[in-house]
Amino acid sequence: MGFLNACWDAFLFVSSFNPLHGYNRDQQPLSLTHGSTEEPLVAVTSFRPPNSSITCQYPTGWTSCGSANNRTCWLKNTGKVSGPSEYDIYTEYENAWPTGVLREYWLNVTETPLFPDGYLKPTGLVFNNTYPGPVLEACWGDTIRVHVTNFISTEGSTIHWHGIRQLGTNQMDGVNGVTQCPIAQNDTFTYQFLAQQYGHTWYHSHYQTQYSDGVMGGLVIHGPSSANYDEAFSPALINDWVHANSTDVLNQELVGGGPLANSIVFNGTDNRCPVNTTGSPVPAGGPFVKTFQYGKRYLLRLVNSSAGSMFIFSIDGHELEVIATDLVPIKPYTTGSLFIGIGQRYQVVVTAKQNTTSTQGQYWIRTRVATGCGSVEEDDEETGIIRYTNTTFPPTTVANDGKTDCVDEPVDSLVPVVQWNVTSLDNAKTEAELNQYSFVADISNATFEHFNRWELTFTPLFLNYSNPSLLNISGTLNDPNYAAINYDFQGNFVVLVVDGINLGNIPKKNVPIAHPIHMHGHDFVILDQSNASFDASKALQSFNFKNPPRRDVALLPAGGYLALGFQPDNPGIWLVHCHIAWHASSGLALQIFERTEAIPSALGKGALNVTEKVCANWDKWDLKFNQTDSGI
Repeated sequence: MGFLNACWDAFLFVSSFNPLHGYNRDQQPLSLTHGSTEEPLVAVTSFRPPNSSITCQYPTGWTSCGSANNRTCWLKNTGKVSGPSEYDIYTEYENAWPTGVLREYWLNVTETPLFPDGYLKPTGLVFNNTYPGPVLEACWGDTIRVHVTNFISTEGSTIHWHGIRQLGTNQMDGVNGVTQCPIAQNDTFTYQFLAQQYGHTWYHSHYQTQYSDGVMGGLVIHGPSSANYDEAFSPALINDWVHANSTDVLNQELVGGGPLANSIVFNGTDNRCPVNTTGSPVPAGGPFVKTFQYGKRYLLRLVNSSAGSMFIFSIDGHELEVIATDLVPIKPYTTGSLFIGIGQRYQVVVTAKQNTTSTQGQYWIRTRVATGCGSVEEDDEETGIIRYTNTTFPPTTVANDGKTDCVDEPVDSLVPVVQWNVTSLDNAKTEAELNQYSFVADISNATFEHFNRWELTFTPLFLNYSNPSLLNISGTLNDPNYAAINYDFQGNFVVLVVDGINLGNIPKKNVPIAHPIHMHGHDFVILDQSNASFDASKALQSFNFKNPPRRDVALLPAGGYLALGFQPDNPGIWLVHCHIAWHASSGLALQIFERTEAIPSALGKGALNVTEKVCANWDKWDLKFNQTDSGI
């Protein structure tokens, strides 16, 4: 216990001054206007969401109707304005949302050494000199504007707003080679999009494996909730961590597969105590700590922001009331532990205990690496502490259960509050059509760009940074390296099947038993998620059309398949990819070219002017590098 106590003392000492250690690094909004900079919002209804650093503002005629005991309601119409009687948890948010204000932020991408787990990472990359980056906040219906400047001397950067629908703003999705060129050193790209959804998510670099080096942060869009709570915490980004530069780690994947992460980091900190060469504790790292008060209800916003690991989250002695999957409110259900795949988000409400005498007010937060879905050198699952008292020694509590399976939460538990029922699939009326839109996740038989790479379309995705698809639709649609799939449909739902039949036979080490598949530009419905081999005739009979689970990241089981349905109502070019960073950067992705003829009108006149300018600056910078990454 002497070494453990020394580690604990070192943590308590360093946590008081470490500038990159801690929580709630919220960046205040720097500008508020009504819709645009030309029209100030004078007469407003305003209120502050729980534990928020911002004030929600809406036009006069609306009033806040939410409270600690009624979080389902957001705004009530006073009868003085046109519109619905309420905006609440039952509002079909893809068709209706309130009119908010402009929230404006500035982000700088910079290089800095990092040591969240106590070991130096010389090549850390961050937003605004913080890791994770600042939490950005908005309210439902706001317009979000973010000026991103790249100060990295050897890399470009782009920022993706994970899970944001980007209806009519495909150019703001932030994927180099798809929607834009990378941002050159000292250049700025201004992203602007509507907060049509509500909940929490994260933003991260989509340039190579850059987010694995620290370029990530939380995003909260305040809105209604399907369960009541008293207080809310900012997003907790939970991820595996590598000490080496992520480009070097990617090379391990390309050569032999399955990179080994060094540790688990819980919102920028880690419950480890490394030692230096003399055997003395290094003053860095330590557990994530939050304080509960007896009987209160707390909203936790969880994000798996890993490069390669999937987790099972729990709090000893506490139940989790799950109320949202990704950006989709669901009917609440209770569990003792929660599986979170890479890129997935969950909102959970935790009710504090009435009596903690037996544990002296200390409980471990656990982040367990799911079996077969991550390789971490130091995978201590005790990553945080819930504390009811000022006690400063570690908890002695035990885990709620021994759950280790790498499987998504049960589909029967993930019931969206707002129902979507699928009437038909426009691109899969027959078995032959369904097979045409089924894609096998595999390793290329032949070497491609010097390696056997991951692929979805018989060719690994490999993009030209200077030639993004959105600026050259006809040229890239027919280029096999761009893995482009034409979805020229409108009206009803369409389907995309990702087939994992070969995933159990990949000739690489540490291949995960499941792969998190993320779709940009849409929430999809999970028509089927099966461990059985894909058979189009059987699949068409087994699809769930009645209010299926809905989200933007779901697991593809090895040997099985994942059938995703979405409405082709958002013309644009949308990436579908494995969210294991090493696999995406190897080429495990495709692009959906959705209603290409409608893209110009959907974006509007002049919408690509900034994109073209950033591309010109990227080409002018003329960065010399050997591209091994797929481009995403």
